[in-house]
Amino acid sequence: MTTLLILHLLFAQSILSLQDDPGSSTRTRVMENERFELDDAGRAEDGQIVVGTPHLDRSVLAILPDRTTGDDRGLVHLERAIRDLGLLRPDAVFCVGDLVQGYTRDLAAYDREVDDFLRIIGDLDADFWPTAGNHDVISGERDAGDDRFAERYRQRFGPLHYAVRLEHGTMVVLFSDEALDGGNVNISDEQIAWLERVLEQADASKPIVLLMHRPLWRTRGVDWETRVHPLLVEHGVDAVIAGHFHALQRDEDRDGIEYHLLGVCGGAIDQHPLTGQFNHLTLLDLGPGDEIHLRHLPVGVVLPDDFILRADQDLAYRLKSRRNVATVRGVLPDPRLGPVAEKISVEIRNPLDRTIAVSIEGAGPARPWIVDGHEFVARTPMWFENPATTDLQSPFRIVAPDPVEIDPGGQATIEVDVLADVVESPPPPPEIRITASFRDHQDRVVPIVLPRRIAVTRHDADATDGTPRWPIAAWTHSVYEELEPLGTMATTVDPESGDLSIELEIDDDRLADDEAPIEQTIRTRRNPHGDVAVLTLRTDEATRSFLVEIGAFGVRGRHPLIEFNADGEILNSWPQAVFSHGSSDHAPTLHRFEIRVPEVPADTIRAIQVELADNDRTYHTQWRRLAPRGAMLEFGPSTSIPSP
Repeated sequence: MTTLLILHLLFAQSILSLQDDPGSSTRTRVMENERFELDDAGRAEDGQIVVGTPHLDRSVLAILPDRTTGDDRGLVHLERAIRDLGLLRPDAVFCVGDLVQGYTRDLAAYDREVDDFLRIIGDLDADFWPTAGNHDVISGERDAGDDRFAERYRQRFGPLHYAVRLEHGTMVVLFSDEALDGGNVNISDEQIAWLERVLEQADASKPIVLLMHRPLWRTRGVDWETRVHPLLVEHGVDAVIAGHFHALQRDEDRDGIEYHLLGVCGGAIDQHPLTGQFNHLTLLDLGPGDEIHLRHLPVGVVLPDDFILRADQDLAYRLKSRRNVATVRGVLPDPRLGPVAEKISVEIRNPLDRTIAVSIEGAGPARPWIVDGHEFVARTPMWFENPATTDLQSPFRIVAPDPVEIDPGGQATIEVDVLADVVESPPPPPEIRITASFRDHQDRVVPIVLPRRIAVTRHDADATDGTPRWPIAAWTHSVYEELEPLGTMATTVDPESGDLSIELEIDDDRLADDEAPIEQTIRTRRNPHGDVAVLTLRTDEATRSFLVEIGAFGVRGRHPLIEFNADGEILNSWPQAVFSHGSSDHAPTLHRFEIRVPEVPADTIRAIQVELADNDRTYHTQWRRLAPRGAMLEFGPSTSIPSP
């Protein structure tokens, strides 16, 4: 205890010395102003208690929500938020984690992202206190033993858990990703014991607030109600605040303790603000006395802390997360083979306890959202529209049906007319926008957008002529779709051997190798760690599977084609069956490949599927396919193609 008190005095002295120059830029140089105790390797020691900058009146704090998006498009909103904070002039700025995109395998890439973040917050005229989120510490290696990024976080930002004593209260920062694997989320007995010691030393006559990234109180297996919450009640904790879900909401109070989840400030959002998804800041007052007060600020608007209730967020999540809420039935003919006048059906199920109104339209240019009952417009669709995977120039025309109301627990089938003129090239699947709207507990209309794509038949009467060029498409909508254009495929026949030859063009700004043995790549092919192509051929005799490690093509030349069975065992290998043409200065992201399938005569092949996995050395893998998953490009005379 004596050592701890000495540390407190030392930190108080170092922090107070900074206040001689209130405008000192060192206040945002987290690891450069000696506020944290470091070990011999220059890493911040976990579990320390530091003393924050004192203020004469109540402390007004700002809290930054998540900024992770999958790319850097959201940084402009973080930059705007920092400008807003310059006007609001809070006494200190905290956050709830996810400061960088992370999930990489490259420390240099991680450092560049840290540099970008620190550059942006460098304009703050306030102390900045970080919180570690999953994106900040988890490795793209998917290896819980890889603690390089957690260690680098401690070098660049600070401790993984710590507490800050302010003049008018105590802020406790917890670490919610101790397992470093993204799946086994818990809080250790050691961190709870540390928390208990901090709470025992905190002044209960002033506010005490806990910050963390993941909302551990909602996580199964944590046993928050028995392991943690009683400590908070005993020591007079006033509020618990987390992030991670990218959806602002106030949870139910528990024994006088407020529980809050923040949304995003630069992070990924894909729904209406009335689902809690919008870029915002949060302000928190500590004091006077043992009082706290939260409010949320989008650009130009101050919102109450119950802007989104947990009950309404649950309704929104129920609609958007259950795939069977909106199911498309039917397959469209390819307009390359003739004009299309077809009906497809959309099955809608209402899982809510209130009526929903459903409308369907074809995908079109993004429109801003009006927020019912509030004075601001959300431009979320414009920020996250992806023209690479949604063809707004599609030949398919969707005849919008009349809106339908569906009672609680009910369902309906809506028929949609789809028209198309004849085209020269096979198009990607058309996207429809299904909007299911409900009234929330404040009687506001909340629209939930459910993008779906309609399957299109894939049929080629002649696999030998190199036409047409088939799009390698995204058949299922995902917020993780790449911004790169679709690839294409064509088939020909080798004139000497009669074997099938596949010509691929892939638009990818980074071909990534998983750097693993081929046996491991085959085993993990459904969620690969690098860029691969999986070929499935249905012949007169059998269905055969092949794999090409596209990410391994560092240079032009010939590369192997691997055949494997359903158990992932290698059956055959042709070392020079794939020829890489590489890219050019004119089109540096466009890569061309020729894949020859030896010993498989083209005239015996009845169908083919080509699946491309794109992993840019990150945690997530994107998929695009020649035909919808479960279907294939059929060769030969036209037949009835079953719905995928």
